[in-house]
Amino acid sequence: MTRGKARVASLAAGILMASAFAADAQEAEANLVDARGQSVMERERPGYDAAGIRAGGFMVYPEASISGAFNDNIYALPGNETDDFITTVAARVNANSTWSRHAISLRAGVAQDFYADNTDENRFNWNVGVGGRLDVTRDTSINANAGYAVLHEDRGDPNAPAAADEPIEYTLFNAAAGIQHRFNRISVGLDGEYLSYDFDNAVTTAGAPILQDDRDREEFIQRLRLGYNVSPDTLVYVEGQLDQRKYDLQPPAVATNRDSDGRQIVVGSEFRLTNLAQGGVYVGYQEREYDDAAFGDTDGIAYGANVDWFVTPLTTIQFTADASVQETTVAGSSGYDRQQFGVGVDHELLRNLILRGALSYANNDYNDAAREDDIIGARAGLVYLLNRNLDLEFGYNYSDRDSSVPAFSYTRNIIGLTVTGKL
Repeated sequence: MTRGKARVASLAAGILMASAFAADAQEAEANLVDARGQSVMERERPGYDAAGIRAGGFMVYPEASISGAFNDNIYALPGNETDDFITTVAARVNANSTWSRHAISLRAGVAQDFYADNTDENRFNWNVGVGGRLDVTRDTSINANAGYAVLHEDRGDPNAPAAADEPIEYTLFNAAAGIQHRFNRISVGLDGEYLSYDFDNAVTTAGAPILQDDRDREEFIQRLRLGYNVSPDTLVYVEGQLDQRKYDLQPPAVATNRDSDGRQIVVGSEFRLTNLAQGGVYVGYQEREYDDAAFGDTDGIAYGANVDWFVTPLTTIQFTADASVQETTVAGSSGYDRQQFGVGVDHELLRNLILRGALSYANNDYNDAAREDDIIGARAGLVYLLNRNLDLEFGYNYSDRDSSVPAFSYTRNIIGLTVTGKL
């Protein structure tokens, strides 16, 4: 038996033991609460939810976790797959105000991945952020948030250079602010968002440079929404959006100018249908114009959905959908049109034992280039809540990318176990 298979066998045995213990420990629990109108993962679970730490006018929720996972294709390659066992140590903290008016939330997190054999893949990510709401009057509020993160691109990302000797590191700064006002049943919202991406250059295993500065960019987004409350539980709205994407490097430093301007207008609804479903859907039109004449403009349908269906008191099904135009630095392509769909199921087998599963499909169609990717994803998991301070989660993830350019196709399986401590 190879070392990787031995690790998987050991991990699977531990998972089966934990699952059996969970079932035995909770076998006698029969009085499950009918909590339809709230998703399985959102509902309160007295005795299992973290109590938090009170600090003046704030509640602080710290947690730390350690996980072990076996990945059978860490480089996301179509052949000659390399497997490895990854240990991840992570911690995060959230602090939320408990004031009767206004609100502030603070967050921070760190995560370190350790690869058992391929140590060049080790990575350290961290993030900090703050958000708040100012209640100007009963009908007017101002929201704002900002965050900064140091991240690494997954090897399976559509834009990740396969030849890089290490995962691409980048920083992301984002800030947003908006104002909302209500006139009886009519509401108006205006908000703006700013994002800044800064990618580190890389090298190949042979030491040849791989330029990534050509991906550095700023994005500016402006939205205006006009809504009407048909009922207390149903909002219908019209929303218009403008955005500008500006790249740091311009010709002649790079071959092409990737700056672009986008427009979108949609109609949608946010709703709660008694205790049956809640969420939002929208549909409309979007277009994007590129400054470089070598790139063709793109337009088409815009749509999105995020709906929870409360099938039974113990089962929630989630539906998601999205259509958008994504950035790329693939040679000759201005960007790619992404359409994605997903369905997930959460089932409360016992009060502290939750089964989870999901399927997803995405299509990435690269404009002005002969590349199209079909991506299928699947995941299954088991969450066992031991008590207020300790959770166990077993998970399996499958991903398959079938590309018209064979070098970008891959299949990957990941199986892992996470232990989380919380206060």
